[in-house]
Amino acid sequence: MTSENNVQSIQEFLYAEDRKRIVSTVIRMGEMAAQALENSVNALLNRDCVAAQKVILNDDFIDRLEETVDQECLGSIAMRSPEKSELCFVFGVLKIITDLERIGDQAVAIAEKVLKMKTPSPFPKKECILSMLDAVLAMFRLALEAFRTGDKEAASFLWKRDDEVDAIYASCYDQFLEIAVTGARGNHEEVEISVLELWAARHLERAGDHVINIGERVFYMMECKYFPSREEREKSGKRK
Repeated sequence: MTSENNVQSIQEFLYAEDRKRIVSTVIRMGEMAAQALENSVNALLNRDCVAAQKVILNDDFIDRLEETVDQECLGSIAMRSPEKSELCFVFGVLKIITDLERIGDQAVAIAEKVLKMKTPSPFPKKECILSMLDAVLAMFRLALEAFRTGDKEAASFLWKRDDEVDAIYASCYDQFLEIAVTGARGNHEEVEISVLELWAARHLERAGDHVINIGERVFYMMECKYFPSREEREKSGKRK
């Protein structure tokens, strides 16, 4: 084996080690963001200020992992002359961790509301919120697994699940609005609870959008091209 081949082999090994380390850190960050989202919703529904405060404090760990991945990606580029596929991986990761950080922010926004709650009234549409949470978390697990394995087919499937979350949100919105209008005629506590439920649902819907983004980033990492638009996907589906 020539010295040139030796250098190439070493570079490939180092890049593989970098990639393994980056993937592991991103998965950890994703798991923490998913846990934060689940904990924030449970804290809201259970009026658990201690759990809500923990979600807020733990957001710093998610932010630090984002910084760690940033440095790992920049170091991977700086130390070598990456090929196109390697650059696509790095750029995809940098976008994914931005979405993960924003999912963490959605969890914090929900948790912060817990600390400001005044009414002890029950949540009439609790099941609707939990249904949205389950759908988003299921999508999240699929997105992280697609990222871990580089499964572009699983990543592509995520856009179909987004409609499920949107449908639940639309149903929740109509129900919350009805309660808010009815409550406005006399029961202000019902209005406050309805607004809190709608607030939580909106943040879960946004978290779902970020999960969809992650699926699109995985597709980009593997194909080095952007995910097809909704119009292109629907046309393709009709042809099949």
